[in-house]
Amino acid sequence: MNSFITIGVMFGFGVVALGYAVIKRKQGTRAIIGMIIAGAFLSLMGVLMLGLTVKNMLTTTRTATATLGEKTVVEENCNEGDTCTRYVLGMTDGAKSYDFTVGSQVFAAAQKGNCYQVTYYPNQGLFAVDAGTDLYVATSFVTRIVQAGEGACRP
Repeated sequence: MNSFITIGVMFGFGVVALGYAVIKRKQGTRAIIGMIIAGAFLSLMGVLMLGLTVKNMLTTTRTATATLGEKTVVEENCNEGDTCTRYVLGMTDGAKSYDFTVGSQVFAAAQKGNCYQVTYYPNQGLFAVDAGTDLYVATSFVTRIVQAGEGACRP
């Protein structure tokens, strides 16, 4: 969600800069050219980032089957002095550890020791190559959590 907000702000600033350059023709030539270049750059980067973000989200879902080991409530500073609360489910499949940030209702319903199948979008850069060798995954982009059947998780 934060990616889309950032993209919207970037694109919005670009469009405003372009509009301002067109409306305020009394400014000097350098100022108008500078505003046009800045506005075009911000708008272009916003569109490019939107395309790459959507492509990334549509093509890279992962599914993990793991046992819930710990539930953690994390309070952190955000938004200029406010306190934000995150609900984190710590899971492992024996080879890899996972920290999934979930909503409060999912957090309350999850039970330690149970096996879950989690579908998520991994946190990665726009041009990151996933070699599949990471031993730890932390993400807040969880799309689905269901309790896995008997024997789905390794002991």
